[in-house]
Amino acid sequence: MHHEELCGTSYGSFCLNGGICYMIPTVPSPFCRCIESYTGARCEEVLLPSIKSQTKGDLFAAFLASLLLLGVLVIGAFYFLCRKVSIARTSSSEHGANLAETTSSNGCNSEYSLK
Repeated sequence: MHHEELCGTSYGSFCLNGGICYMIPTVPSPFCRCIESYTGARCEEVLLPSIKSQTKGDLFAAFLASLLLLGVLVIGAFYFLCRKVSIARTSSSEHGANLAETTSSNGCNSEYSLK
């Protein structure tokens, strides 16, 4: 079994950012044990938080906000499409066309067609 030993003074600055240098007698190069927010062979890299560290509540709130935004966009699109149909009906009736009201298949109030 291999036992770790602290590095000697010759490796005093081998580990960076507060890492602790260790040697194993049968391995030629030292290694570092890094503190919590660092990683890498010499503790040279900052360990960034991953998405797994976010709370489920944050992810759920982001999902609900996205869903709400999508709903507003769909309702807005439906409103403007129905308004466009309404403006077209008003324009046709002002020109004196002989029109009859029929049930609409697009979900808006009503639609006019020629008799």
